[in-house]
Amino acid sequence: MRYKTVGLILLLVMATSARTRALSIPECKNLEGSKKALAEKILSSQYPYDCCDSSIAQCLKNEKVCSLAWRLARNICRRVANGQDEKKILRSLSRRARSMMQGGRTFTIDTDSSPRLGPPDAKVTVVEYACARCPFCSKISPVIYEAVANGPLKNKVKLVFKTFPLKSHEHSKEAGLAFIASARLGKFWEFMRYSYAHFDSFCPKLQTKWAEAVGMDKDDFEKLLKDPDVRKQLVDNVKEAIRNKVEATPTFFINNRRYAGDLDTDELQDVFEEEYDRVTGRKFR
Repeated sequence: MRYKTVGLILLLVMATSARTRALSIPECKNLEGSKKALAEKILSSQYPYDCCDSSIAQCLKNEKVCSLAWRLARNICRRVANGQDEKKILRSLSRRARSMMQGGRTFTIDTDSSPRLGPPDAKVTVVEYACARCPFCSKISPVIYEAVANGPLKNKVKLVFKTFPLKSHEHSKEAGLAFIASARLGKFWEFMRYSYAHFDSFCPKLQTKWAEAVGMDKDDFEKLLKDPDVRKQLVDNVKEAIRNKVEATPTFFINNRRYAGDLDTDELQDVFEEEYDRVTGRKFR
């Protein structure tokens, strides 16, 4: 009888520990009322696409917690907290799954001729096609840069930036040439961030002053803006982007797979880390 009592106590302790793990997710534990009910409904009805065969809620109760289930739970609770409805959250989860599941189409991308940030042998290569005059890129690109250079993606991700001017963005060609010229002079990341930080005051005539502001030589920069080889590289970038079905900016590829999920910076950083977990074999927390 005593052994049965001890066994029952151990089971209760384990169950309590599992519930504690689920409730300890920062994005989930402060939800109340209808938001808490919505999160619980989605967590109980949705399944991870890797690592665990049960619902996300059940996966969180396992002794070894699936890292993907943990990520998806955080994602769901963050969206609920931000006021997203069930339909929108489920669509976002579906797009994320299609992007991150293995076995889909891969694309050929030249990563040697464009600016790169991060370890050359990084397990995760992220390619960003971006227009120098894209308002959305001006918000996202500096954040991703910072995450790779100094934040949670440091030493995990190699970021490759592909300048892709869109005709719908005024002066995209001139700004794109300046991006490539800055890369030739070894100042791309500085110039990209400066240009996006001053996005609303852009004028083609200001680009030389911006180049000088980040340490480039004025004459060298202006010479490169007229260099046929710089123009050729911009054209090559456009041709490659079209081959890879890029139609809007920013567009991201993760280890040569096109990412089709949501483009908010929290989501992007999370899926990049998810890919790092996958390729390094870190399935459990």
